[in-house]
Amino acid sequence: MPTILTILGARPQFIKASALTRSITRRGDLEFKQIILHTGQHYDALLSDIFFNELNLPKPEFKFLLKSEDRKSRLHEMKVAISEAILICKPDAVLVYGDTDSTLAGAQAANELGLPVIHVEAGLRSFDLEMPEEINRVATDKISSVLIAPTTTAVRNLNKEGIFGAFHTGDIMHDNAIHFTRDLVLEKAPSILLTMHRPSNVDSIDRLKSWIDSIGEWCCKKGLMATFPIHPRTKKSLISLYGEVWSKELEKINIKAVLPVGYIELLKLIKGSSLVITDSGGIQKEAYSCETPSVVIRRNTEWVELVNAGHTVLCPEPNQLSNLADRQNGRVLDVTDFLYGNGNAADEILDIISNALF
Repeated sequence: MPTILTILGARPQFIKASALTRSITRRGDLEFKQIILHTGQHYDALLSDIFFNELNLPKPEFKFLLKSEDRKSRLHEMKVAISEAILICKPDAVLVYGDTDSTLAGAQAANELGLPVIHVEAGLRSFDLEMPEEINRVATDKISSVLIAPTTTAVRNLNKEGIFGAFHTGDIMHDNAIHFTRDLVLEKAPSILLTMHRPSNVDSIDRLKSWIDSIGEWCCKKGLMATFPIHPRTKKSLISLYGEVWSKELEKINIKAVLPVGYIELLKLIKGSSLVITDSGGIQKEAYSCETPSVVIRRNTEWVELVNAGHTVLCPEPNQLSNLADRQNGRVLDVTDFLYGNGNAADEILDIISNALF
């Protein structure tokens, strides 16, 4: 029975893993055994445990409590712990998702122990080396044995770097969005979903205040309320900015802060909103899957197809937010372009892994 060790550590990875886990269960003919390892990169129960519960993910057989604070030390700590887990469970291959520090640590640990690395979401590029995620993507792709690319653009990116043989499958996050919203009947209301967590936007108090002021001013001008699930990193900066009354200060400018929400509840918020404002890679794509236009408050995106098709726009600076939000709010998206496949990427991925490695 082929055994795959799946490395997870952050919200998007739990979601992606649920799609592949459903396929593993459904495709009993392939006889895959999956062992899940949780690095502890997202330690907050609202960013971790809730996703395991609502997505019916098997409980991880390995789960770490990280002690290191800085990124370099945490990467090393994860890699050492993952290596020890590999020696215990002796998998045939290690599977990593996306571009987090857990992704890179898992790929490096497997590579150093001579195991094949399967990288799901290979080939994505923002071409911004100031983003840790971009460094993680490039480094992981260079040492992966099986590269699963969600788009033709991702395949081209790899080819330009001299990496050939990637498989184009479509995107498993799109699989999930289709799966969990198939039976949802929601009419779009004039409301906004806001998410913000990237260090480049929230670690600087001045930068964060500029975004909050611009978004709040636009919401007040339009008479709209923004629902704002708060990431722990963002909350820490908001407390520094406004003190313990930070949530009341946000409400004054039509931004309602809420605790982090589960994946299905998030999809409901996206699908029922007239606009998504986000700096998340996953949520900009989930907005597409839910037929909701978005403004991405970043200077670049790894999901360039969304920009090229007009489903999203990039907003690099807070003073550009008002015009771009006006342009996107309430637009009707045509998602029959199938940018990310037809919802069956997970089944294709399993077939590829089976043929390539087993």
